[in-house]
Amino acid sequence: MQRAMVIQLVLGLLIGGSLGATLGYFGKCSTGTCPLTANPYRGALLGALIGGFFAFSTGSSRVAPEGEVAGYDAVQIENAADFDTQVLGAQQPVLVDFYSNSCPPCRRLAPTIEALAEEYEGRALVCKVNVDRAPDLAQRYGIQGVPSVLFFSGGEEAGRLVGLRPQSAYTEMLEKLLG
Repeated sequence: MQRAMVIQLVLGLLIGGSLGATLGYFGKCSTGTCPLTANPYRGALLGALIGGFFAFSTGSSRVAPEGEVAGYDAVQIENAADFDTQVLGAQQPVLVDFYSNSCPPCRRLAPTIEALAEEYEGRALVCKVNVDRAPDLAQRYGIQGVPSVLFFSGGEEAGRLVGLRPQSAYTEMLEKLLG
């Protein structure tokens, strides 16, 4: 587990536990059977469980520095000029991942895109476009849902996969373009 996720989990447990204990101490129920407010110990335990669950359900809290995509070897495209130069002007096939940081399927696709960037280094270019930072590019290519992975060859769109797919689907498209 990454350090940031461990810290996030510990904070969730601590905050949930302290809120549950506070509810258990001040919010006594009359029958003593209420799970959160029966006593501070039970409140702390249930609060910690709820806090831990919430911490895990929100995903990673790591925010990448400006211009960097966390954990990627892929080229980050920031604007239309970069796109035209790097993608449309490329001599080799190009995979472009249109994504958003707030999209859970995009975060699940991230390791696949990273693996493809490493696997095809030197043979194909793997790029990423954050649709929140470059909405003009998303509009130019009719991106209506993320993740959307577009494939380019010779400056022209050669294929498109929308939604989360297995790595083999992206590999198959790249291999087809590599001939």
